[in-house]
Amino acid sequence: MDAARARTLWRMLDGRDPAIAVMVLGATKVCALVTEMLWKCSLANRHELCDAPEESNGIIERPKRKQAPIKLAKEIFFSHTYEFLAPIFPRLCYLSLTFAQPFLVRRAIDYISKPKTEGSGERGDGLIAAYALVYYGIAFVSSLYEQSAVRATTVVRADLSMRIYQQSLLLDRVVDTGDSSTTMMTADVERVQLGVRKLHDAWASFVSVAIGLWLIEAQLGLAALVTLGLIGGSLLLGGYWSGRASRFQKNWMAAIEKRLHKTVQVLKGIKSIKQMGAAPAIKTMLEDERQSEIKLSKRFRLQLIALVTLSFTSLTMLPALGLSVHNAVSDKSSGRILTAQTAFQVMTLFNIVSSSIQDCTSHVMAIMVGLGSLQRIESFLNQHTWTDPRKSIRDASISTDESSVGGTSEKKVLTDVAVKVQNVSAKWTEDGEAIIKDATFDVPAHGLTVIAGPTGSGKSTLLRVVLGDLAPSSGTVSIDDSQVAFCDQTPWIANISIKENIVGALPFYEERYRMALHACALDQDIEDLTDGDKHLCGLNGQSVSGGQKVRIALARAIYSKATLVLLDDCLVGLDTNTERHILGEIFAPRGLLSSAPTTTILATSSPRYLPFANYIILIDADGRVVRQGTYAEIAPHIEQLEHDVLQVSDRAATAREPRAQNSDELPNTAITNDIAFKKGANGDWAVYKWYFGVIGWMDFIVFLFLCLGFVIGVIFPQIYLGLWSEKSLQNQIDTLPSFYGIFFGVGSMAWVALFSACVWLFLRIAVRTAALFHHLILTTTLNARMDFFSQTDSGVTLNRFSQDLQITDMELPLAFVGATMNLLMLIAQCIVVTIQSHYAGFAILAIAVVIGFFHEFYLRTSRRLRVLDIEARSPVLSLLLESLDGLATVRAYGWAAWYLRRGIEVLERSQVPFHFLQSAQVTLNLSVDLFVATLALVVISIAVVQMNTSGGSLGLALFNIVGLGQSVKGVVFFWTSLEITLGAVARIRDFTEDTKSEHESDTKPPVEWPSRGEIHFSDVTLTHSTSLPPTISNLTLDIKPGSKMAICGRTGSGKSTLVNSLLGLVQVSSGIITIDDVDISNLAKDEVRSRFVVLPQESLILSVSIRDYAKLFGISDEQEIIQGLKKTGLWPTIEQGGGLDMIASSDTFSHGERQLFAMTLACLKKGKLVLMDEPTSHVDNDIQTQLRQTVFDTFPDSTVLCVTHQVATIVEFDIVLVLDDGKIVEQGDPKELLHQTTSRFAQLYSAGEL
Repeated sequence: MDAARARTLWRMLDGRDPAIAVMVLGATKVCALVTEMLWKCSLANRHELCDAPEESNGIIERPKRKQAPIKLAKEIFFSHTYEFLAPIFPRLCYLSLTFAQPFLVRRAIDYISKPKTEGSGERGDGLIAAYALVYYGIAFVSSLYEQSAVRATTVVRADLSMRIYQQSLLLDRVVDTGDSSTTMMTADVERVQLGVRKLHDAWASFVSVAIGLWLIEAQLGLAALVTLGLIGGSLLLGGYWSGRASRFQKNWMAAIEKRLHKTVQVLKGIKSIKQMGAAPAIKTMLEDERQSEIKLSKRFRLQLIALVTLSFTSLTMLPALGLSVHNAVSDKSSGRILTAQTAFQVMTLFNIVSSSIQDCTSHVMAIMVGLGSLQRIESFLNQHTWTDPRKSIRDASISTDESSVGGTSEKKVLTDVAVKVQNVSAKWTEDGEAIIKDATFDVPAHGLTVIAGPTGSGKSTLLRVVLGDLAPSSGTVSIDDSQVAFCDQTPWIANISIKENIVGALPFYEERYRMALHACALDQDIEDLTDGDKHLCGLNGQSVSGGQKVRIALARAIYSKATLVLLDDCLVGLDTNTERHILGEIFAPRGLLSSAPTTTILATSSPRYLPFANYIILIDADGRVVRQGTYAEIAPHIEQLEHDVLQVSDRAATAREPRAQNSDELPNTAITNDIAFKKGANGDWAVYKWYFGVIGWMDFIVFLFLCLGFVIGVIFPQIYLGLWSEKSLQNQIDTLPSFYGIFFGVGSMAWVALFSACVWLFLRIAVRTAALFHHLILTTTLNARMDFFSQTDSGVTLNRFSQDLQITDMELPLAFVGATMNLLMLIAQCIVVTIQSHYAGFAILAIAVVIGFFHEFYLRTSRRLRVLDIEARSPVLSLLLESLDGLATVRAYGWAAWYLRRGIEVLERSQVPFHFLQSAQVTLNLSVDLFVATLALVVISIAVVQMNTSGGSLGLALFNIVGLGQSVKGVVFFWTSLEITLGAVARIRDFTEDTKSEHESDTKPPVEWPSRGEIHFSDVTLTHSTSLPPTISNLTLDIKPGSKMAICGRTGSGKSTLVNSLLGLVQVSSGIITIDDVDISNLAKDEVRSRFVVLPQESLILSVSIRDYAKLFGISDEQEIIQGLKKTGLWPTIEQGGGLDMIASSDTFSHGERQLFAMTLACLKKGKLVLMDEPTSHVDNDIQTQLRQTVFDTFPDSTVLCVTHQVATIVEFDIVLVLDDGKIVEQGDPKELLHQTTSRFAQLYSAGEL
């Protein structure tokens, strides 16, 4: 309308000024429209905007814009524009020099075919110079292009890895992220970087095909059009199959992610798995996952086979089709149907076009697969990020003030409130039942508030809501704008030193640090450690004791000087004396938290913390707040709890927790990154022999025979063409049927041989080795001794299940088939060149020796770089897993930026070997190109000087030099890739051979063993490692059948070690342990463990259904499972979550409910020997009594050994065994011992050490 008005005004005599105004107005409207259509987030920082799509999307794009599949690709491109564009110019130069080759071949044949004249010498010199310019130019511009592509690949690798890690720190807790992050950080990033590396080769290949067809048409005329159909069909099918391959690759990646998810869970719970004897069942479960993954990979492999076969179809069928049609329709009056000049110029062009078609299909597939992985990464990056759902207490104060009549007094009250919870309900899943229901309370500022309730009542959930880690489904939470400290129920300890775990990202203050150590009773422990507070804590704190983990996490909270401290029952597992010391130092009137302006909220099931509380909030089993107030106000409603509290409060506090050297946990001896240059890194022929033994020698011979058939089918028609082109016209006409038969028949044979070889390799050999390599790694890991897991970083072990298997699944088969095909082709081409030009054979031999020396030097370097490249990813994965495990803690302390900086540091270190490895490959390719250039120069120089070579022979030799250059590069590239990828095979071999197994015998015990449960220790000395002092020394003990024995003592006295010795988890340095008169050291450990009923301290949780979880322990009767769940009170929760089909996870059960679930499965298992290690540490007293009675009722005639600190539990047992410093100091009836003043058990009790 504005345009029409402007047009009318321009036509009016006095309408010039109004017309200009209307035009300006119209232009402004157009600009406003375009601006509104733009995506706003591109104008801002990545996380600055875009809280809602409507805020950032254009008016035509109100639906969720971030679903666009190319958004991330565009971001990556515009972030690294120079790196993406830099390879274009050298790639164009390379393309130009490549197409100079067929013209050089024609000129060379023309020169040789014509009689020598006066100017022939100059023309010959010019021909030699042209060859030198083209071939040496190809070498240099190719290396320049490859180095530019490597630079682009490197920056994209770093960019994507950093985005994934950063997004992992930002994602909402309800999004299951950890294991998808590790898959994307390894497999997906690898595929994207390969796609980036091939990006410019892909478009150059299409250009090469177009130029090649144009040049072929100039030589063959209309016959070239026939080949166009074959090329077009190949490209269309290649694009179609590449798209299918990308989709199937996504499914494959999802299966890998699922397997790695369960693998991570298994690695985290490996101790519990071993204790319960579940390793064989876990092994079966993971191998089933691997088989499912392999089954899905077959669909991708089929597309790959189709693409490889299709790409080589042009190599065999293009010359056959093009030359046959040309021969059929050519003018016979020229003297020959096909001259040597035309034949080998066209064959060179066909070779370039065929190679380009192969590159088109392979590169397009690599790009499509990379885009598929990029879409997976983009979907991950687009997942819902965490936003703090809490409000400021000041906003709540103002709101309440405005809505109240007496605003001033109400506002004053709220200034004394640290946390305000109003009508809050919370649940972990959108369709799940609310765990916390309509909770309303105020937490007073500056003091201790205790949230108490029975097991499974939702205390931890409520604390997570206050923390902001879980958004309430309804209601509001308001807190003071202050720093928060958080101690999880399971202490989160990073794989750094004790000091770094406590200080974290904060500045170091010596006095504050010492006060935190003393308050948490860590100062003496640190003094006893050889490396002091620089002692590495290991994976999940495996190199420190359980009590030390608790105290390190608590010291971290104290050191932070946070004004709001949230403690999720984090003092569980400490002996009472240490616990009381900490309570006194922290919560006493002059305690560090009590005397500071700090608000502390403690969630617990134990009543002994209530007297320290300024305010108490009671929650019932349904997740409702039933009482709140001071201890005096609440006490009448918790009579039973108060009784227990008074028992605890009467005890003295005089003892300390013992030193770390006596810990039942394995001390840190070494945290290895597994970077070793042993036989696997040196790449000897034994690795080849071992690999061929894995794939099977007969299968290898069959594969080699099929490859040989393909090479013969490619080379023989070329030789025949050289001879046929020298014949007279009549002879050519007479032999046309033979020409057709040889080209089509032998070409078809080559095609069939290639297809068969690919099927044999990818669907038989690769599938079998994929299952076998996973089996070897998994078996070795599950059979490894416990000290292996303390000494080896989790990222290293996970790398074996991800990176190593990824290499052997795809990179190794591709390198294997490429090296074999190119090596056989190279041998055949060298033979052809040597026959046609004898002197060239000497040149080939001399240059091959030089290349061999260089290649050997390169291999020694590249193998080490590859090992470093693989291992440099381990710290990245370790940091990712570590930060995800403690994500709530990291966010609470505000350490996300610190962890991001640490991520950048380890990523930068991992980039160095990767870039060096890629650059070394570029250097190797340069040497190979120089070799080919020198060989071409030798052949053309000999031909120019001697002038006694026929045109057909010279054409065949020069044509094969072009192909020989490609073959040499192929051999070097694929052979080097094979050598490097065999590094993963060597790592697997070394891992399986060098990792010490805990299984020294495979003898199975009698079927009914143990039938009585009689245990005898005879002068037994136990140690965690031969390099460490013994934990228990010269212990002799008899346990009668059916006894119910409680084992107690201070932390670190050897209680868990004693129980674990029966399970084979510690080393017996001397002495004999017998059960029912059978020496267990001579029995298979997994078999022994499976005969016992074991309740570990740390309950195992796997992402499987309740039904499948029970099957892992041999329990398949569904009614039996349901009845057991009803006994422990878990069935209502599980029934609401889907019954036995409900997937178990860390969010499904609280810590206490996990122990109840473990107790349920244990009670369903039959056995004469029951071993329990603090099995009820996270449940309240009522449930403890219930479960203890359940065990006694279920196993009335069985021998029961229970490690515990709880006196109420101990007195119910027949016998108590008191340990101190690894020795038995007392045993007897606990009730009687409590009344004996000289009893060590009574002394421990009265001293508060139990």
